[in-house]
Amino acid sequence: MVAKAIRGDRSPAALRGDARGERDGRVRARILAIAACQEGMPRCIAARLYGMSRNVLRIWVDRYNAEGLTGLRDRPRAGRRPRITPAQGARLRERVLAGADLARDGVVAFRLVDIHRIAGEEFDIEASFTTIWREMKRQGLSWLCPRPQNPRADDAAQEDFKKNFGARIKEIATAHPEASRIEVWFQDEARIGQKGTLTRVWAKTASRPRAVRDERYNWLYIFGAICPHEDKAAALIMPAVNTHAMQAHLQAISQQVAADAHAAVVLDRAGWHTTARLRLPHNITLLPLPPRSPELNPQENVWAYLRKTKLANRTYETIDALMDDCCHAWNALVDEPGRIRSIGSFPWIPLAQNL
Repeated sequence: MVAKAIRGDRSPAALRGDARGERDGRVRARILAIAACQEGMPRCIAARLYGMSRNVLRIWVDRYNAEGLTGLRDRPRAGRRPRITPAQGARLRERVLAGADLARDGVVAFRLVDIHRIAGEEFDIEASFTTIWREMKRQGLSWLCPRPQNPRADDAAQEDFKKNFGARIKEIATAHPEASRIEVWFQDEARIGQKGTLTRVWAKTASRPRAVRDERYNWLYIFGAICPHEDKAAALIMPAVNTHAMQAHLQAISQQVAADAHAAVVLDRAGWHTTARLRLPHNITLLPLPPRSPELNPQENVWAYLRKTKLANRTYETIDALMDDCCHAWNALVDEPGRIRSIGSFPWIPLAQNL
């Protein structure tokens, strides 16, 4: 079969010059193959030399003859029709975010199998579990463990607290002109016991890994407080929660406050926090949270971090051993630069130097 002639508006030398300036390696090989053919090289050899079959080279010659160098570039491909259209994905996302209803959906929280069923029954989506999972990720959704919320929590009061938090801190600064700045602290208590807690571990898929957990009920309490902006903390370990223990903890916080500063200590409304029997140190003002609003306290994040990394999947033969482990966990937190700031920096908390 006679080889089809190649258009001659560009010489082999010009084509080689074009190839030197081409950044796409595949296009460069096609240009050089055509230049070699123009110089008389058999097309079967030129094709093999530049990594293609003779039939593929013939296709590129046809494209070059019809369109010039532009024809040697790959054309965009439409690709496979998506299993889930953007409109279907948006509607499925809205359905998932609306949450599960036990009477309607048969579950209290959606699993992947439930979303797969809903996608088929309500949105006529025929897709695999993997495709549904990828679509959830594409829609910005993840399968997360929710934070607990008190059913009687007042959302409006919480939003008002966050909105006016900066103003409250400024009021404290105005009331204490002797202080050059305000340190914002967050205080709370955690009960740590011999019974212990469990945390997630990596294990084989579909297995049920085991972790040790004691059954004894002896407890200690960590009184903890953090100042995220200053990346510092103060803690005491007590056998009980009461006014005496709280008084001691306030003294410990007071000793950590800078000499030229005043501390605004944010805390919940537990009885030992609000009692008139407390004698506040001269450099501390208490700022109570709205009722039933632990999610506004960054100190809760500290407890979750310590349990996850230091105080879970453990057993303790004695209270002394438990106390030693609590001390080690807290000291490790304090000794890690930037960790307190990372855990405790909520967006609505103003920086002290900007107040």
